Amino acid sequence: MSDKLLAPLEKSRDARTGCLKSVCRHLGLFLLSLSVLVPLGLVASAAVAGRPLTHQGMTQPLSGLNFALMRFARDISRAKARRRRFNQRYALVPLLLGKEEPLPLGDPDSCVGCISFTRDELAEFDGRPLPDGSPSPLYLSVLGRVYDVSSGGAFYGPGKSYHKLVGKDATRAFCTGCLAPSCLISSTAHLSETQRRGASSYPRAAHLSRRRRSAPLPSPGLRREAHRWVELYEWHDKYTLVGRLREEAADPAEEEMALFHALEAELSGNHRPFEM
Repeated sequence: MSDKLLAPLEKSRDARTGCLKSVCRHLGLFLLSLSVLVPLGLVASAAVAGRPLTHQGMTQPLSGLNFALMRFARDISRAKARRRRFNQRYALVPLLLGKEEPLPLGDPDSCVGCISFTRDELAEFDGRPLPDGSPSPLYLSVLGRVYDVSSGGAFYGPGKSYHKLVGKDATRAFCTGCLAPSCLISSTAHLSETQRRGASSYPRAAHLSRRRRSAPLPSPGLRREAHRWVELYEWHDKYTLVGRLREEAADPAEEEMALFHALEAELSGNHRPFEM
């Protein structure tokens, strides 16, 4: 082939190579800038907000994104269960839009093998060693419904990401994404305020004692959030409904103080969030 015919081909190849190099160079500069600016922004955000300059304090602004990703993974699992069990082939979009129809739930008072638990009894099902050396089952409760999640030991076992949710009713944590010890309670009071208003609008300890325990009710969105977690455990292939949490009389003053500490943790942002 003559040089006159090869010359345009070489020019075209050189142009493509130069373009590719330019794109790679700009992409490298962008990633380099991102790797510098993002940490600086997180440090500045923590300093301005008065959060500790620790990994947890600096990455707290990302916790909302992390919790959103975890809920997205949950909804993918729910969509798979709906498609498999109820032939809902296109369930994911309604789930993500919050337009899904609720699924039927088993009766924890009449299902085969189901029993009722006191809070102390439920606390024993946290994977602790039994006398024979084997671990106890892993049970958790959402909205008073108790599920066996032992097959999810990689997530719920001792030392794992979600072990804090085991052995108790932590409905509030499922709604807010807060895994601080004070957030691991069943009460959903004031969640509507928690989500909609700033710190100055939160009830203080003195005000809590003057309010009825049932007011204000959680927003409909937060109630749906708790039910979405119930649906996940109810129809998951590996998790089983084993009973319900028995209602017990509680000291109102203790409940109000527990709620106050939960609100404090949710407001501070200095808590460990749900993680993928």
